[in-house]
Amino acid sequence: MLRSVTDLSSSNSPLVRTCRAAFEGFDLHTLAQTTSTQDRVRAAARAGADAGYCVVADAQTAGRGRQGRRWDTPPNAALLMSILVDRGRNPGAIPLAAGLAVCDALAELEVTAQLKWPNDVLVSGRKLAGILAEIEPRAVGADVALGIGMNLEVREFRDGAGGVSLHELAAKPASRATLLALIVPALRRRLDALDANGVAAIAGDWRRRATGIGKTVVATTPTGTFHGIAVDIDSDGALLVDTATGRIRLIAGDVHLIG
Repeated sequence: MLRSVTDLSSSNSPLVRTCRAAFEGFDLHTLAQTTSTQDRVRAAARAGADAGYCVVADAQTAGRGRQGRRWDTPPNAALLMSILVDRGRNPGAIPLAAGLAVCDALAELEVTAQLKWPNDVLVSGRKLAGILAEIEPRAVGADVALGIGMNLEVREFRDGAGGVSLHELAAKPASRATLLALIVPALRRRLDALDANGVAAIAGDWRRRATGIGKTVVATTPTGTFHGIAVDIDSDGALLVDTATGRIRLIAGDVHLIG
């Protein structure tokens, strides 16, 4: 069983120093339980918190993924984190950059992961982690609450979940401190590249990690359901899908692989 995240919060710990080198305003808050780490970070943003405000919890009572879906993991078995990041010039591509950062961190543990647009991190087709980016308006501009949930020591998944846990994949156990120390600097690098040079700066790496490109998909969006072939990502991170009636751009929605 993982140690409680409350052991992570020393303000002068190597973990905090590493993360503060990436985000000057890194401010770690650890909780035994919360409704959602996203809720905490969004509330902090409204109160004026700086980019780098980070919440990590042992358990969530109302964790969520995209489209308002619940994110359920047993207590003290996953990395449940949210961090406040600058909105930047390419907010729609932040989940893509975050997915690459998670893959970068996993590569350090000799785990090769794939990405399914826009927010799933998969290993051999099974979901290891999910990403949620929510814009939080400010009086001037906006920031993004970026949530990352990763299965670390989940021993059993509900039927049909298609999940996988890091303890099944990594040669050595990985603590939440280890993952944070890898993910946060990788996230900074990916966001800096995105902000400096747009989606083109991360598109090649994303395509190399992508699963589903060139395959038949069903996409459910606020405006309807579409069948087609996922062909690429656009210059703003939108997914391009060729359908029987032409090419569409998906900015938001759920994509399921069927071929």
